[in-house]
Amino acid sequence: MHLTVESQATITELDVERVLDDVHRVRDGNRVLGYVLETGLVFVTLRGDIFNTSVEVGQSYDLDTAVRILARR
Repeated sequence: MHLTVESQATITELDVERVLDDVHRVRDGNRVLGYVLETGLVFVTLRGDIFNTSVEVGQSYDLDTAVRILARR
């Protein structure tokens, strides 16, 4: 999945790839921004370049919104 996130000042293109059945890795170019973990009906956004040490920064009900949380800096 490829997602373009726009704000008034910037446009960010993010790549989202499924790495496990319930985990998506989010990248900005070669840099890993974080992960999105599917937990039933909720998508948990984790910031950090290593999955098992990343930190929860938000939750949402869809993957698109979960990825957009990582685009905010």
